[in-house]
Amino acid sequence: MVSLHKYSRWVGCGFLLGIGFVISWLWPLGLFGIAGVLYLLQQNISLKEKLLGAWLAWSVKAAFSVGWMWSTYPIEWLPAELGNIQIMLIFITWLTTAVSLGAGVFFLVLVSETVNRYLTLPVWMYVLFLYPLLWMGGEVIGSVIFSAYTYGAGGSINTAFGYGYVGYLIAHHEWFLQLARIAGVYGLSIVAVFLVGIVFVAHSVKPILSSRRVLLGIVGVYVAGFVPLTHLMYTPTSEGYTVHLIDTVFGSRLQNSEDGQRETRRQLEEAVETALTFNPDYILLPEDSRYFDQSQTVALTKALFQTKFNNPDVVLIDSGRTQLGDKVVLQAIAYDGETDVVERFHKRYLVPQGEYVTWLYEKAFLALGFDDFLAFYTKGISYEVGPWTKQYSSSTQIPGILFCFESFDPQGVKTLMKERPNMPFVTHIASHAWFHEPHTLWSQMEMMLRVQALWGQQYIVSVGNMMPGKVYTPHGKIIEPELVKEGERWKIRQIIIPTEGVTQEVL
Repeated sequence: MVSLHKYSRWVGCGFLLGIGFVISWLWPLGLFGIAGVLYLLQQNISLKEKLLGAWLAWSVKAAFSVGWMWSTYPIEWLPAELGNIQIMLIFITWLTTAVSLGAGVFFLVLVSETVNRYLTLPVWMYVLFLYPLLWMGGEVIGSVIFSAYTYGAGGSINTAFGYGYVGYLIAHHEWFLQLARIAGVYGLSIVAVFLVGIVFVAHSVKPILSSRRVLLGIVGVYVAGFVPLTHLMYTPTSEGYTVHLIDTVFGSRLQNSEDGQRETRRQLEEAVETALTFNPDYILLPEDSRYFDQSQTVALTKALFQTKFNNPDVVLIDSGRTQLGDKVVLQAIAYDGETDVVERFHKRYLVPQGEYVTWLYEKAFLALGFDDFLAFYTKGISYEVGPWTKQYSSSTQIPGILFCFESFDPQGVKTLMKERPNMPFVTHIASHAWFHEPHTLWSQMEMMLRVQALWGQQYIVSVGNMMPGKVYTPHGKIIEPELVKEGERWKIRQIIIPTEGVTQEVL
């Protein structure tokens, strides 16, 4: 019982760390969770308890942050014979994701314990310098461990899965959010642990600060987060690129029937034709819209589109599934009417269990006798990473393209900025047809895009299927685009993105 009680304290810390990812206004509890973990690491307990306890805490934290996985139920595209085990599949995926992300804390514990063994450092050096860096490093290593666990035909070893980073918790504070300019969510995670360290040091110097004054200070800081930074307020402008986002409502069932595919096509044709009547500079479609025939050559795609609409001077972004040699890839087509070119790009980060089967799941399905399902999935749904993932050679008019779940890669926009330093903006094309109103996923995605827009100092225009499109500014603001036209299953929203030399927000 004593042992269970000890580990329950770690679980409690994990709850405090994770609840803010589900209920955003409870984000300050994450700071108490950090404090609890650091306090327990300072106790005179065995290395085994520290390793297992910290793993429990971080796994619970991660379990909250990826709780949106449950919103995939019921999985409408699965074969009927798998209907009865859907909940088990989701549970296993959710649990293993949480524990693999949580395993990153081993780095924090082992390195800090090694330093403690061979060096005599005062507590303040641990909590102000060592723990913040190790905490951030542990979160990154957790992402690497997750990628190793989900390795497969469409996966690689990477640091892209950025869910559960504590930096996203303090990003809910308007003032702390601005620190994302320095090093994105990595810097915010360091700051979060550093803030807790300041309280530790203050308490050790003057214990009276640990009571009423500390509580009042925490409340004051929390309330300050609701005070907007007026010099960063958004001011609409009439100068710049006119961008039309076409948000759609196409559920996954529509793509599973010929009638549904025809209806999707008809609705998309209607939406694009309507958008073109407004003569915008850009038309953006959600991920996997399949407006263009992705199997055609770029020359034929360009010729057909120009003939149909009389050489429109517009940039149109579309994407869809296509066969490339022996690979099935998710491909984006960028039609640029001004330079008269069509360019193609491939999605560089795929979602395990959604866009490809991991090697562990593949072995499990074969062992359980689900050979037919594996063949169905591999042939009809699964993707691989194609050869055209880099966007270096794009024309200056084409925006950087960030595919759906590439938004949770902390370096997603930064990577595009390195490849395309002069791009007009970033378009985040997304589809959440797998989910059923995943509010926690949406709120976390918004925070991730806000942080990336700040770090990259770039506008991000998000357009979605089964989710609303929004715009994220280089100062961390979220803009709701203006609704200009609405159809049965689509909405055209408009935003004007400032061109170089046009200031929309003033520092």
